[in-house]
Amino acid sequence: MYHPLVRRKVWNNGRKWVGNLLPALFFVPFAGLGIKWMWDKGSIFGPGLWLVVVGTVLGWLGLNIFGLYGNAFMRRELKRDLTSRGVDFHAPHFFVGFTTPRFINILDAHEDIGFVFLRREVLEFVGESHSIKVPREEITNIYFRPNVHTWVGLGRWLCVEGTHKAKKFRLSIEPREKNFLLLNLLESKQTRLRVLKWAKKVR
Repeated sequence: MYHPLVRRKVWNNGRKWVGNLLPALFFVPFAGLGIKWMWDKGSIFGPGLWLVVVGTVLGWLGLNIFGLYGNAFMRRELKRDLTSRGVDFHAPHFFVGFTTPRFINILDAHEDIGFVFLRREVLEFVGESHSIKVPREEITNIYFRPNVHTWVGLGRWLCVEGTHKAKKFRLSIEPREKNFLLLNLLESKQTRLRVLKWAKKVR
């Protein structure tokens, strides 16, 4: 079901690191000063606590704004490259982050980035590292599942589940159409409805 594609990566460790380090610049200075103040004073209450709170809020905002660093550029570059290689963009499609079930990485929840296409009888994902086609009749469930972004209220997986040759599979994607995590979280509800409607599974 999974077929590797080879190209110059736009989704690389450098962008993953920047997407983590930029939000940390908002959080670490304030939180660090707050923790130092609490350590020196021997109390968790007072200015130290407020500095930690301010750092946490700024860190959350920084993650929302910079967590998808370079997203628009990657979307344009990947679409241009895939178009040049003959991928048909006429079908309804949306830009997503993607992961296989066993993928674990401390830098980012997204193993790959690419486009999901709702073609006539097939749901297709085409990315930098994977190309996957799922026949409509093999899909049994479409649902949300938590990921690392869920724990800070900024995201979730949209999972497409089914059975292929008597083996269960799960395709996990997260919308990246918008350049901010919170907007993509809000977009995910509509994305699920689009996939449900395409799969003719709306109750």
